[in-house]
Amino acid sequence: MLAEGNETMTMKPGFALLVIVTLVGCATSFSPDRIRHEIAAQTGNDPQGVFEFTLGPAMLSIARTLFATGSPETSGGANPLAGLRKLEFAVYDLPPGRAQALDFTRMHVTGWEPTVRKRDATSSALVLVRGAEGDTIGDIVLVTAGEKQAIYARLSGRLSRKLPEALGDAISRGGTEGVKREFMSLTEEHQ
Repeated sequence: MLAEGNETMTMKPGFALLVIVTLVGCATSFSPDRIRHEIAAQTGNDPQGVFEFTLGPAMLSIARTLFATGSPETSGGANPLAGLRKLEFAVYDLPPGRAQALDFTRMHVTGWEPTVRKRDATSSALVLVRGAEGDTIGDIVLVTAGEKQAIYARLSGRLSRKLPEALGDAISRGGTEGVKREFMSLTEEHQ
């Protein structure tokens, strides 16, 4: 029994572990399927057409090898795929007349730090990061929508802290088309 005024609370190790696991599991998960459902929820219709791909460690290793044979460095001095361990990319054709209802900045997101939030009359964009360690970031998510298409990209690995800003610049310069060009340039620079 505790003496009056000498109240202390002890926590059992199992309870502490449960609290930590619960808090870690609170981060919003992202996938092409999650974004497809978000589009349907906000616009009232499923996307018309969908193009999705995921590159894991094995395919990225092959891509790095192929890119390195052409030119190991970009004009910035480093291979843009260096540190990338997984890439998910999806392009969704939006239902006609419903694109303006889509606003990715309204998505409920936990466990991620927003670095870009943009919304105007014809587009929206969100760039999120998590897992920052030193001069690298572990995960980056980009979701953006224009008048006709929406794009989702998730990059995982040991990524440059400059990458979220570069994605934000691509959105500002060219919207969804600018983002697609930016991702396609990764392969075109090395052909």
